[in-house]
Amino acid sequence: MSLPVRDAVDRLSPSMCLVPGILVLALLLPSLVGTTITLAVLAGIAISVLCSRQPRIALTLWLLVVCFVPFWFGATDPFYLSPTALMSVLVLGAMLLFNRWEPNKIDVCILVFFACCAILVVVGWARPGDVTSALSQWLLSFLVGRLLVQRVGTEFTYRVIAVLFTVVAVCAVAEFVLRWNPYYDLANATVQYRLWGHSQLRGGIVRSEWAFGHSIALANSVALAIPIVFATTFRTRVKVVCIALMLAAAVVSFSRSGMISAAFAVVLTLFFMRGRSESRSGMLVLAGGVVGAALASPWIVGIFEQAGSEAEDSAQYRSKLNGLIPTMNPMGIANGYVESDGVPYFSGFKSIDSTFVLLGLSFGLFVAAAAILGTVWLAVRVITRTATPPMIGVAAVVPALFTVALITQFGALLWFFIGMVSLTGATRQEQPEPRFRHDRQSQLTGADT
Repeated sequence: MSLPVRDAVDRLSPSMCLVPGILVLALLLPSLVGTTITLAVLAGIAISVLCSRQPRIALTLWLLVVCFVPFWFGATDPFYLSPTALMSVLVLGAMLLFNRWEPNKIDVCILVFFACCAILVVVGWARPGDVTSALSQWLLSFLVGRLLVQRVGTEFTYRVIAVLFTVVAVCAVAEFVLRWNPYYDLANATVQYRLWGHSQLRGGIVRSEWAFGHSIALANSVALAIPIVFATTFRTRVKVVCIALMLAAAVVSFSRSGMISAAFAVVLTLFFMRGRSESRSGMLVLAGGVVGAALASPWIVGIFEQAGSEAEDSAQYRSKLNGLIPTMNPMGIANGYVESDGVPYFSGFKSIDSTFVLLGLSFGLFVAAAAILGTVWLAVRVITRTATPPMIGVAAVVPALFTVALITQFGALLWFFIGMVSLTGATRQEQPEPRFRHDRQSQLTGADT
């Protein structure tokens, strides 16, 4: 090959090489699958190419889907793919191209975890639906948090999370005040819409859910973001306002686990995060939280009293789920599993409101034990004050995982944070996070591990 020709070939980017293939698809697909599907495919390719070249856009789009696209707006054929899973597929190029991945110890443990889940369905010891959900929602979200954040850097990621979840908090408070959720009117005749597309009441009060389909998912997702706000380089007053709005969103969800997680996130951040806060933002949030709790507690208690036995019955139901532990097998689906009219039951229980119990029932005791060991490792990092902001966020919602499964976007967001945990906390020798009292100090650039 002559030198001019070789230089021309070297200058071709992967995106330019896709052009002939895209033209062929544009010509052939309409006659095969119809114009609508063709446009959707071409739009997906365009987004994927854009995201591969602009990783910041890719990350922002993924988080926008988490925050503002309801869970029921997914693809149903051949199996259900949530909006976050679909967006994860579109940003695969941004994760895998131009991005060096050297798996660390945490990565290896996570990948072994998912490999065990996949093997179980291959040998017929697990339900295919459980494994497809784990791989399409959890694993892909983990890769976004691990690889895409590595490429764009933690400073940019933290800022985007802080801004978007502040907007989510504002929308949740507005939903409570107006008693109107715009997503309920966006009817979608799917099982997922019938399951999640309706309001929840507690004591005659409509609980805020925003786009998350459930008040618990909203509150715990906001709790995940609180330590990230502390770690941004925003001004003190901006941090205080953002966190105050997030705490308010947790309150109007009227989710006990969500409110506890949000408060826990503030406390863990102030007292246990590496380079813990001695800034005005930390002290102001703590003081404001105490005053706000004192003022709001009579109102909150009154709402729960009006709910009567509703909250108590819910807690008793969750406690009964522990009785399913003896039915778990070492590996594979638990004994007593039956399916009636397409509805799964575990020894008569339809709803399994515990992440750890559901893991044990679906995949076996060893898989559930691996998840619990991971939380123990996380607790050690927090107690020894070597935890990064994503670690604090995950640790704050661990108590809630005993009372809720990984529902709607909360599951994807949690695994996204676990990806950031792996990125920022694989070793103790990493570059330390900045101390919060230097609000303008620059953050990690993403080459953490």
